[in-house]
Amino acid sequence: MLISKRSRRKSILFQSRFQQGSGVEFPLRQYLRCREELVSEGVQGGLWVVFGVTLIFFGRTLNDMFLNHGDHLSPMYRWAALGTLFVFILSVLRRLYYKVVDMKEIRREMERLKMEFRGPEK
Repeated sequence: MLISKRSRRKSILFQSRFQQGSGVEFPLRQYLRCREELVSEGVQGGLWVVFGVTLIFFGRTLNDMFLNHGDHLSPMYRWAALGTLFVFILSVLRRLYYKVVDMKEIRREMERLKMEFRGPEK
């Protein structure tokens, strides 16, 4: 199989530097990938926190709107709207929890890789 249509080298003969387990520096490359993933997970977690806080403020505004302008409406509309918003907030909290769990797993993997490419301490 050719690497590209114009390439003369076969993919079997081409040794990728990202090949699984190749070379002494493989744990270091994996560590650097984990570090990038940890930063990405941190940014995403921060965005989930901001989104959750925004939903909480929106819930307060929605509640105030029903209290100030919803005199002629059934109270069930207010409770239905706030209940739906509460489900969304719980969903954001669940995703944030899983994001933190993923970050902990990445940190454990980074520690293992760090020990692997540094070797035993004397």
